[in-house]
Amino acid sequence: MKFNNLSHDKKLEIQKLVINCMDTLGGRNYFLGMIEDIKDAKQHPLLNKTSKFHFKHGTISWGKEIYKDKVMAIKNMLIKFSDDNILTIKDDKLQKDIKNSIRTLGKLTYTINIKDGNDYTFSSFNTISEDNVEIDTMFQIIFFDSINNTKYILDYK
Repeated sequence: MKFNNLSHDKKLEIQKLVINCMDTLGGRNYFLGMIEDIKDAKQHPLLNKTSKFHFKHGTISWGKEIYKDKVMAIKNMLIKFSDDNILTIKDDKLQKDIKNSIRTLGKLTYTINIKDGNDYTFSSFNTISEDNVEIDTMFQIIFFDSINNTKYILDYK
């Protein structure tokens, strides 16, 4: 996500979404701590065969094992393209990989369970229409964006 290229209203909408997640998880330090644990993991957390990622204050879980090619396709798409609709990617090979990733991860939901009992749930993709699929904002922020970008979103005025 190219946060600086978004309109002011869209930035505030994303910030509100992140703050809602942050408040559900126990505050800024818990939320940023979870993201730092994700970034510090030896392998990408989505590649865990148990479909769970444990961090200091809880666990993120999802429905099934995710393979490296799916994670790399999403990562490459986020690096190379900034278009919201991920079905409009012009690179044929990457577009094929993304469509396979959508089929595999499209129905998955991710649940963040905090030790004190609070839960936050999000998905991988948001289907706007048959021809328009967007990556879920929280999925991108939690698993792919840098910690500095997340802090910038939280501090945006």
